[in-house]
Order: sequence, then structure tokens, then C-alpha cells
Amino acid sequence: MEQNAVAERINRTIVEASRAMLYDQGMPKFLWVEACNTTVYVQNRAPHRALGKITPEKAFTRKTPEVIYLRIFGSLAYFRISEEKRKKLDQTAEKVYLMGYSENAKAYRVYLPGSRKVVVRRDVKFM
Repeated sequence: MEQNAVAERINRTIVEASRAMLYDQGMPKFLWVEACNTTVYVQNRAPHRALGKITPEKAFTRKTPEVIYLRIFGSLAYFRISEEKRKKLDQTAEKVYLMGYSENAKAYRVYLPGSRKVVVRRDVKFM
């Protein structure tokens, strides 16, 4: 008999939401950790019935979280390549995909498909 039913259900919800986000956007499976982190990040900023329709973030910090910067997981974005890192006829921007949000700064976590890396970038423009 399961003793941690609530925790197991929460974990299953996170994994199911992450799987849906990955497959909906056609992202590779190795980005599952990013999808899980984004799921938890968004859930903490959404109202919850058990907390009287306030967000877990507000219950913890006593501040209403801003959500205006939230974007769709896997959405196409671009970031500018600095002049020092490119030549005259090189491209000026690189195509990236939103993977989540930085916990430490006002920045996005983006996936660089060419190098298969996830980096934190502040200067991202969404299409």
C-alpha cells in the first residue's frame, strides 16, 4: 500500500505535463529535466484551490508573482550575436527555443539546437 499518495500524484502530474510539453513542441527527450523544471515553475505561480486560490509563490514569499514574462514552452526565439563573435556577413541572431526561466535572474533558459546545450540568456526576442 502506498504511503505517500499525495507526493506520488504530484510527481505523476509533473511528469505527465512535462511529457505533453515535450511532444507538443517536438523537443528531444533529453530535455525532460527542463520540461519538469518549467512545469514546477509555472505551477508555483498559478492559483491553487488548497491555498484559497492564491499561488504557492505568494503563500511562501507574501508577494504576488509577476507572470507577464511567461511564454509557451518550446516557443521560437532569437538572441543577438555580438559583433565581436561574428564576421561581416555572418548571421546577426541565433535561433533558440524557450525551455524555462532562470531562478536566479530575470532571464530565460533557452535551448541551442546547433550545440544541444541549454543556456541562460537575458537578451531573448520572441516571435
